[in-house]
Amino acid sequence: MAIAAQLEAWADKTATTALYVQIRGETIAAIDRPLAGSGWYGIDGQAHIGTIEEGALGLPFEPTADDRMRQDVASVQKSVISVMVGIALDRGVLQFDDLVIDHLGAGWTRAGDDHEKAITIRHLLSMTSGLDNGLQSEGTPGEQWQYGLGPAWHILKPLLVRASGQSLDELTEEWLLGPLDMGETSWIARPGMEYLDGTPFEALFTSARDLNHFGQMVLDDGASLEGQAVISPAVLSQLLQPSQDHNRAYGLLWWLNGQRPHLAPLASEPTDDVLYPLAPPDMVAASGAMGQMCQVIPSRKTVIVRLGGPLPGVFDPGGAAVIRDFWSVFGDSASLLGAN
Repeated sequence: MAIAAQLEAWADKTATTALYVQIRGETIAAIDRPLAGSGWYGIDGQAHIGTIEEGALGLPFEPTADDRMRQDVASVQKSVISVMVGIALDRGVLQFDDLVIDHLGAGWTRAGDDHEKAITIRHLLSMTSGLDNGLQSEGTPGEQWQYGLGPAWHILKPLLVRASGQSLDELTEEWLLGPLDMGETSWIARPGMEYLDGTPFEALFTSARDLNHFGQMVLDDGASLEGQAVISPAVLSQLLQPSQDHNRAYGLLWWLNGQRPHLAPLASEPTDDVLYPLAPPDMVAASGAMGQMCQVIPSRKTVIVRLGGPLPGVFDPGGAAVIRDFWSVFGDSASLLGAN
């Protein structure tokens, strides 16, 4: 079976609404399976058409006018924010080792003064702040890795706003969306998740087409398709290196294949193996709940983007099950991996 047909078959059986694969600048697949209308994925992975229920937690989606999908891509946005913090470093707006309190002032956590005063931007980027999902202390900054679902890493967004003097929408448009022609991307309020002051978290609402542009920028060492420098290669490289030794498979809000040991998002003990043994070891990934993904493989000049729901019957808050299934099917495919 030709690789395009294999990708179509995989999309059909995995609740995939969009699958884009680009190798060496050539589009191998641009598969769109739009749902019947606007709606939301519940925490159980079920797709619901209509307005999200009051107080419910979910990932909104909507079909576009040309029969594609836009969707809240969950924790894929972590890697987008990582790049924006990197751009802020390039522009002299901040340094990774700045104390967060120097930008936001006191009282941004519930952890107490001593803990709060010790947290740097790098701690937030590397998931080593020592804060739990309620912004309370659960360890000393830098001494453990704990995947954050709550506001700790989200604080990077108001921090960027405060440090730059621009709104999040303005920054994102100027630094990313405009240069990368990501015209289908915006920030929306995420239902059911809030900062300490009750303000909803921002969710990245985007399309596979736009995420493909973002992944291509990473593949091209920080340059847009027109060759414009979006982020410097030196700073981008810092984002894509192991950020600490507690979980070497985690960079600065990026997942890194080929590193061991690794800790899965909700795991308590490390696994002495790489994240995805069937995927290329140099793959870096922006990954989100239910299998949202933007994977970049430099050795193969490949970008893979997938949107949709979880595997049928699988609870997959971190998205790893979909990614493992993808590579179990395509890990030995020379055509998919761009081999000559």
